[in-house]
Amino acid sequence: MIFGKHINVYYRKYALALLTGLLALFAVDYLQLKVPEIYQLVINGLNQGYIVENGVQVPFDMAFLLDRICMPMVGIILAIVFGRFLWRVAIFGAATRVETDLRDKMFRHAEDLSREYYQVNKVGNLMSLFTNDLDTVQECYGWGFMQFFDPIILCSLAITKMWRMDHLLTVLSLIPMGLLFASATVVGRNMTKKWDYRQKCFS
Repeated sequence: MIFGKHINVYYRKYALALLTGLLALFAVDYLQLKVPEIYQLVINGLNQGYIVENGVQVPFDMAFLLDRICMPMVGIILAIVFGRFLWRVAIFGAATRVETDLRDKMFRHAEDLSREYYQVNKVGNLMSLFTNDLDTVQECYGWGFMQFFDPIILCSLAITKMWRMDHLLTVLSLIPMGLLFASATVVGRNMTKKWDYRQKCFS
């Protein structure tokens, strides 16, 4: 994500679209965690020939397979497809509108600049602001927003579900996640340095 005095105003301007995308993203992540529960029913049913629900044995027959496995899975798939479409339209659509607003604002400002300004400042630097820099802002609003919230939502839901199942296994599974987070931090810093160097090359 990206923040700044001239950028934060667009979070408020397109708050409804971003909130819609965030809710759709939450729904998709929640439904994705329902799929392993259905797999659990299938595996237990194939191994035992029945499913235990509320202390009652339910036969794992064709009726159960259709009503409790196939139909819910189809519903989850359709809901995930719709949710993914919705958050892409909402979040990426807002990012595109932010880029359009900034481009129009910058172009109007460029029209008001004097001829002496263009003689002093490099035209190439100004062009990079309208192309490379605005594309970067659009990516930060779109992919940056999604990649910031999606891991938080998905990890929070997954860890909560894991903790309810087994405390010890949850703690053990978080150890490699910590190592992965540390590695991602190091790689992210190196990528940021390379990105800063690339931006300086445009100046």
